[in-house]
Formats: sequence, C-alpha cells, structure tokens
Amino acid sequence: MGYVLGLGGPYHHDSSACLADDTGTILAFVEEERFTRRKHNKDSRSCAQSAAYCLAKAGIRLEDVGEIVVAWNPGWPEQAGHITDRELIRELLAPGYFNGYTPRSLTIIDHHLAHAASAFYLSGFADSVVLVADGSGDGVSTTVYHGTAAGLKVLRQYPFTQSLGWFYETVAEHLGLGDWTSSGKLMGLAGYGQPRHELKFLRTSHDDGYLLDLSRYGLPAVDETANYTNFTYYNRLKRAYASAFTDLGVPAHHRPATYDLATGRMIADSEFTPAQADLAASAQHALECCLLQLARGALTQTRSTRLCVAGGVGLNCSANGVLRRHSGAKALFVPPTPGDAGCAIGAALECLRRAGRLSVPYAPMVTTALGPAFTDDQIRGTLDRTQIPYSYHGDGIVDPIAHALAAGSIVGWFQGPTEAGPRALGHRSILADPRTIATRDRINRDIKRREMWRPLAPSILAEAAEKLIAEPGPADFMVISYPATDHARATIPATVHVDGSMRPQIVQEATNPRYARLLGTFEAETGVPALLNTSFNHEAEPVVCTPTDALRTFFATELDALALGGFLVTKSDGRRPGP
Repeated sequence: MGYVLGLGGPYHHDSSACLADDTGTILAFVEEERFTRRKHNKDSRSCAQSAAYCLAKAGIRLEDVGEIVVAWNPGWPEQAGHITDRELIRELLAPGYFNGYTPRSLTIIDHHLAHAASAFYLSGFADSVVLVADGSGDGVSTTVYHGTAAGLKVLRQYPFTQSLGWFYETVAEHLGLGDWTSSGKLMGLAGYGQPRHELKFLRTSHDDGYLLDLSRYGLPAVDETANYTNFTYYNRLKRAYASAFTDLGVPAHHRPATYDLATGRMIADSEFTPAQADLAASAQHALECCLLQLARGALTQTRSTRLCVAGGVGLNCSANGVLRRHSGAKALFVPPTPGDAGCAIGAALECLRRAGRLSVPYAPMVTTALGPAFTDDQIRGTLDRTQIPYSYHGDGIVDPIAHALAAGSIVGWFQGPTEAGPRALGHRSILADPRTIATRDRINRDIKRREMWRPLAPSILAEAAEKLIAEPGPADFMVISYPATDHARATIPATVHVDGSMRPQIVQEATNPRYARLLGTFEAETGVPALLNTSFNHEAEPVVCTPTDALRTFFATELDALALGGFLVTKSDGRRPGP
C-alpha cells in the first residue's frame, strides 16, 4: 500500500495533512493555518502547504503516495466512496505545490468516523466507547461508537438538527463573544456564573440520550425530511435560540468597540453581566449532562471501561473533566487535535486499519511534536539575515530563560517541531511565572490583547503533579480540566480559574527533555515546579511556526525575551523592527 496521506478539515476551515507509512507510523502532521497565517485557515479548503510539508519531511513526492483520504463527503447527502472531480482535487491539492501533478481520485472516509479514529487508535485502548460531537459533518452532529480490534461500530447517531456543537456556539454568539471559533471563550465565562437557567429545550432522555426540541420557536425536534442545507438550517437555528435565550431574560448582546487613541486599535467591550455569566454556566451544564448521559449509557451497553472523546466539542476541557470524574469510565483519552484538523490523522489511520496495516491496540500517542522543526544553523541564518542581535547558549538556553522568568519576564519559547493542535505544549509557547495574577493580566492585556477574564494554563513537572492537581490523571495535551489543590491556588494562582479549575500539562522528561529541564531549573530558582504556558501567538493569528513568525510576534508584542532554539533574543538594546 505504501504511504497514506490524510486530509482534514475541508469544510472551509481547519484544513490539515497527515502522512503515515504502511507500518502504521505517523510521519508528519501539521495544520494549514501554520503556513497561511490565517487562524483556522478560514474560507479555504486547501491542504496544499500542509501536504507539501508532510511529503518533504518524508522525502517523497505526491505521486509516491499509495492512497489519499479525505474526512468529508463533498456530495452529501449522496453517498460516495471517492472524489473524482478534478477541479475539487486541484482546490485541495494545488498542483503548483507538487510539480503540476494532480491525483486522479481521493478516497472518502466518513467525517465522524475520522474523528473517532483519531481518538480511539491514538488512545492505545483495546476496547473503548468513543463519543464524537461537533457542529455538523456529513449530515450528523453526534455519534457514539464502540471501538474494538474489529474497528469502530456505530451505536447511535444524531442528525445535524440535534447538534450540541451548534447549540454551544450559538450561546457564545448570542452573548457577543464572537462566531463559532469563540466557544472557548464561553467555556471560560461559564466559570464566573451559576447554572441557574433550566434549558427546557435541551434535555436528557430516558433512552440514555438527549433531545433538542425548539418546536416552540419554530423548529421541530425531529424532521428527517427537512429540505435545507446545513447552513441554511443553521441560520434558522440561531434565530430560534435567540428567542429562547431572550425568554430566559438574557437578550442578545452586541459588544461595542471603541477606538483607543493610545494604542491605535479598536477595543471591544469585554465586560459581562451576572445574567450573561449564568447563561454561559447553564449552557455548559446542559452540555455536560447530555455528554454524561451518552457516555454512561454506552459504557453500560458495551461493558467497556474506557472512554474516548473527539469532535469540536472535545475541545471543551471542562466537559472532558466532568466525563473523567463522573462517567464511570476508568480511563479517558482525548487527542490533542479533537477538532476538524485532527480528522487528517483519523482518516489516515482508518485507511491503514482497513488495509490490515494497523492493529488494535495501536501505540498510544505520547507527543504532538509532528510539525516543522528548525536547526540552530537554520535559526542563525534567519537572525543574521534580519540583523537582529542575539547570544548563543546551545543546550544551556534553559539557564538564562529560567532566570528571566523568575525575575518576572514573559518569554517566547520556540523549540523543536511544531505541536499538533491548538494547545502550546512546550514547543511554541509563551511562558511566564505563575506565582502572580498580575502576570496573567499582563499576558491577556498586552500580549494576547483579549478579555481579561480568560484563564491561562500551567505546565507542571510530572514529579509535582500530585501537589498541584487534585485527583491527577492523564494530562499530556491540555485538553482535560482538573480541580486545583489548595497548594496550587496558593503557589500558582495565575493558572487557576475563578472556579478553582485548571487545564494542566504534565511534562515528562522522556517526551520533551529541554522543556522539562527548563521547568526543573525554574523550580531550583523559585521552588515552584510549574510555569504559566500559553500558545505563542497574538490576537487573531495562529501559533507561530517558523523562526520568522516567532521574531515577528516577539517584536509586535510586549514579550521581554525570546528563546529560539539555543539562541536568546532580547529587547535590551531597544525595540527593533521585525523581519
């Protein structure tokens, strides 16, 4: 069979590529946004640059790939096994990136199946319930699978008219937090409120499922013959939700923006009322109840003791934390890329399983470092070309960085391969001292330029996890929320949310040795075995990918120092123009 190239996120957002060989080994993965510099790669289906990177890393050409798989059926609701539309193939894989070559066909993998595969096969479990929930994909919005050595079997499925993902994102939009990309803001806001509202239109059902019924607002609970496309329906859905939320006493809020003379930027109002925070908390609670009902029912039905979660809803770390604590599963796995970008991985792995090249249990995922990496020689070349002063420390870079962090500096940390997924995990990170709330506020205000109430997360040395995390469990990818201990609240308050939760990364020496050494050096200097860690980007940009991206972001923000591989760049000689 040779190589398999998986393409993810072709719904005009979150496109990506994953290359695997016929032994089932993932060779490379990266999101297209890292190259286009458009967050989520909105309004584009192209996977060309991410695919070109994957091929270059493996030293092969596109025509060397045995099978190309996509996690999406462009002809839905018509069933199809392949894409043969030459223009569509050229849109996904622009021939200019591949010496003019255009594949003759692409194999289709069901969207939710690709989500499920990205979680189950990477979990290392031999048997698991797999819960997939998102906005909509190939006409469905929630699917429950049973994963075994025989593959992934559908236990139950909900159409797009019953979408939990669309429910959640419309609450965010109703509260003026932004579009579908703002669900994370809603999750953060929920921590400031209480679930005071009973959302009668979304409830659990006696058959271990849930029911979304907006018939009072003009949308039937069940309408399998509805003759509208996903997004036509979505607009009707938003209007129905707006009426429902207004009936709860929380009208739509359009956050005004004003021009700030000091910064030359439009500043949006980020304040919220108690009623708005309570609606956010009520939406979060309703989502968690539905997911718990599905998970508990499926675990009982299959007698499985393990649970995987994927789909865009899988980015809700608070819900994942509730599932870990209350579903009854003995083990929970959420991949670092539960959203549409991760479908590239799932599509490739499912293709390999069908070909008999992947067996269950598959090797569990231990690192997300699958993207572009740059040697110190390459970094030096970038620095010399841009004439930016630097000092070189090699492996000793951890010493000046730890000292700077302990002194209150906020540092850009650029090391090794780019991470897969939206969370910074010690390769493309902004780091700071977690001991003071003022540090968190400075990052939100001056670097991220976002709402001051947004929480930030800690990276914690594995040896210290029990001191800082109540009921510690798997926390490699910052996708599961845990309650903080009293010790954590006292010593690393900048990373503990208002509700007492945090989204930790437990750092292992074996998977990220330089980052672990930095944490250890910082602990030796301060007594604190943790750092505040957020993604290395600002405002609407995606996480930095290249040294040039890192330098540009460094000089465009209030970062104090930058570790580029073994090189240290500071602003001690005055702010210089970026590259």
